[in-house]
Amino acid sequence: MSGRPPRRTRAEQRALTRAALLDAAATAFAEHGVEGASIDDIAARAGFSRGAFYSNFDDKTDLLIALCDARLSAFAATELPAILAAPPEQQLAVAARWLAAEEPPLEVLLVVELARQLARRPEQADVLTAAIGRVVDAVEGLLAASEGDRPALAPAERRARATAVLAAILGADLLRHLGLAVDERTMELLLRGVAGGEGER
Repeated sequence: MSGRPPRRTRAEQRALTRAALLDAAATAFAEHGVEGASIDDIAARAGFSRGAFYSNFDDKTDLLIALCDARLSAFAATELPAILAAPPEQQLAVAARWLAAEEPPLEVLLVVELARQLARRPEQADVLTAAIGRVVDAVEGLLAASEGDRPALAPAERRARATAVLAAILGADLLRHLGLAVDERTMELLLRGVAGGEGER
């Protein structure tokens, strides 16, 4: 019996290549932004050719959307449990601390980039709008998970609050561009306003 590992299928190899390109893009986008990160740089960081990039993604916008979807899944598996592990009265403060980090989390940068691409690329409005919709869906899921034993929000109210959270995140990014500090307290106030004061419903 041979000690060599079994050969990967074409689908497995494609999945590994795609994952490597997404990891490389996450680093490149964090360092240079979507506009500043070139396809050649992303491919080189992943150890592949430009052709490998185009075998997996149509363009950088397609890559951005795929990366955003992947990071939303990772957030649900990692950061979200940590936020929900805090006592209910502290959850907003924990989320605010995460959002107000000196280097904004990649998930936040990606959401901001989706909004920017929507403004810059009207020809891709459908796919970008759908990706932004998935972000709002994810925030709705977070709000539902954080309800715990409290009365559940009506679906329309939860959707409105999820949209308001997205507005708070985009607004915080705008403040950064204006040279204003987005500290933990500022972010907590924004989120508390979205959540309805001090957690009242």
